[in-house]
Amino acid sequence: MNELELVRGLRARDEEVVATFLERYRSLLYHCIGHFEQEPAARDDLYQELVLYALERLDADRFDPTKGSLGTWLYRVAWCRCVDLLRKNQGRRQTQVAAGDEGVPDRPDPAPGPGEVAGEAEVGTLVRQALVQLESEDRSLLDLRFVQGRTLVDISAALGISHEQCKYRLKRASTALRKVILNDLSLERLADAEGLLQKSAMN
Repeated sequence: MNELELVRGLRARDEEVVATFLERYRSLLYHCIGHFEQEPAARDDLYQELVLYALERLDADRFDPTKGSLGTWLYRVAWCRCVDLLRKNQGRRQTQVAAGDEGVPDRPDPAPGPGEVAGEAEVGTLVRQALVQLESEDRSLLDLRFVQGRTLVDISAALGISHEQCKYRLKRASTALRKVILNDLSLERLADAEGLLQKSAMN
């Protein structure tokens, strides 16, 4: 499969082409990741982030085969994304340090407060509502992983796919769930804002 065929298949999200892509460029992406992250679990998370980001860039037609190979483009995209994520993480750490630690107890209270209990219930409701809107495959994957607590190895064997494909599909499903939740929240806030405007107009 040449690069143009690979790109077309990736844009169509052909599962066989995605599997070929993951196998062909896995070592390249991990080589890039090695410059930024050494912890194994964090490396795997970053790998999934880079795969999805690269696919989004391909969907946006950002790969120009006249300017170089797909591998060269992919490495450049992955490097820039790693740099962006590193800067964001450093910004968060600086904000946390600047906030100071005055008045912070040595040990947190293990018992959840009323706000946490209410927040967890609200999040649970949002997640259940969002799951209904997902594709059945994504919903099943999330159920296997986070509800039934199955390992990636078990899920891979059950679905008859590779470990890499399982991680990719699970990351894709998690991203889809997050987008649905964020969209629902935006619509809810929009409805609240419209309600306030209507009340103001009546007054």
